[in-house]
Amino acid sequence: MTSMGTLDAMRVSSAIAYRKHIDEVAVENSRKLTQSQMLSASDIDALAVLEYAAQDILQKYHAAMRQMEVRLETLDQDLKLRKRRNPIHHIESRMKSVPSIFEKLERYGKASTLEDMERYIMDIAGLRVIVSYVEDAYDIAELLQQQDDLTVVKIKDYIAHPKTNGYRSLHLVVKIPVYFLDRKEQIPVEIQIRTIAMDFWASLEHDLKYKAVRKVEGVDADAELLACSKIIEGIEERMQVLAHALEADPSGRP
Repeated sequence: MTSMGTLDAMRVSSAIAYRKHIDEVAVENSRKLTQSQMLSASDIDALAVLEYAAQDILQKYHAAMRQMEVRLETLDQDLKLRKRRNPIHHIESRMKSVPSIFEKLERYGKASTLEDMERYIMDIAGLRVIVSYVEDAYDIAELLQQQDDLTVVKIKDYIAHPKTNGYRSLHLVVKIPVYFLDRKEQIPVEIQIRTIAMDFWASLEHDLKYKAVRKVEGVDADAELLACSKIIEGIEERMQVLAHALEADPSGRP
């Protein structure tokens, strides 16, 4: 097997495993492949170059993700002074794995290259911002759009327009400037803003979709999840009314 053939086999194995959401299978397949195939010196060199190049690029995204997280924490503290509470409950961060990036490039019909990785994949670095109320989600998004050194690449409002399965969240992709020794780069970061209730629903949906060991007869999980999403939406509307009442000034001023 040629050097590129060996590397392609490893990449495809990882991509297939990622689609099935079984990361350990990708590791095992890659281990078996390297055990059954003698890696030449050129194979090892190619792997070393790929790993080094990918890590060098991913480091930029990690820096952008961290800077964006600090900005959100600063916004949260500033809003606390105005609203007398922290609108952000907590922030989660994640970096896409190299196999998942290659899998997405394949779905997009793009070349499995580091160049196309930077050009077309906008969610390599991601933050999930969990807030208390729906209005908090929109407030955070609006404040981010007002920061003049951030470039908003796209916005998908799945709160106003939920997905067909009931998924609700506010998605933004923004480019944030990252400063290096000799240059400045605008690096994209995906930001998902959702309420605690939305996050609970999304976690439950993920577990039922990918971790359930079997289907329960007589239960339409998709219909139940959609119904739960609508119930949660109604509860959030009522909680928002209550929040407005609690935050109102005793004099009647908002």
